[in-house]
This record gives sequence, structure tokens and C-alpha cells, in this order.
Amino acid sequence: MEHEEFAVRLAEVEARSKSNTHRLDEMDNKVDTLQRLTTAVEVMAAEQKHQTETMAEIKTDVTALGQKVDVIEKKPGKRWEGIVEKAVWAVCAAVIAFLLAKIGL
Repeated sequence: MEHEEFAVRLAEVEARSKSNTHRLDEMDNKVDTLQRLTTAVEVMAAEQKHQTETMAEIKTDVTALGQKVDVIEKKPGKRWEGIVEKAVWAVCAAVIAFLLAKIGL
């Protein structure tokens, strides 16, 4: 009788061992998947950091470019103001010369 009990218990232990082995294999697969996911998240975080730095550089470049564009846009206006100022002085000088010529000086 004792021999039969050991045989039954041995069969139960072997069945449990197979079940545990199957469960451990499933857990190994889940751990591998989790490790791949963790690595992917780390890579994404590094890429996001790089993109943030790049965006900051672009923002700085755009700001500097905007300032340069403002200077370039104002340049023709300054030229026009200079031309108008010289034309006004020329007209004033002509009027003064005309008046001086009329009074005989």
C-alpha cells in the first residue's frame, strides 16, 4: 500500500512540476516582453529629449532670423526716408536760392 501511495504522490508531483514549468515558461515570455518594452520606452525618451533640444535650437534660430528679417524689412524704409529728406532739403534750397535771386543777392 505504501508503494502505491508513493506512486500516486510521485505522479501528482510530476503533474505539478509540468504545470509549474509551463507557468515559468509563460513568465519568461512576459519578462522578455517587458524588457523589450522598457528598452523601447528608454529609446523613445532619449529621442524625445533630442527632439526637445532640437526644437529649442530651432526656436532660437527662428528668433534670430526674425530679428534679421526685421532689420532687412526696415532697410528700404530707411532708404526711402533718406531720399525724402534729401528731396525736402533740395526743394528748400531751391526755394531759398529762388528767393535770394529775386531780391538780387
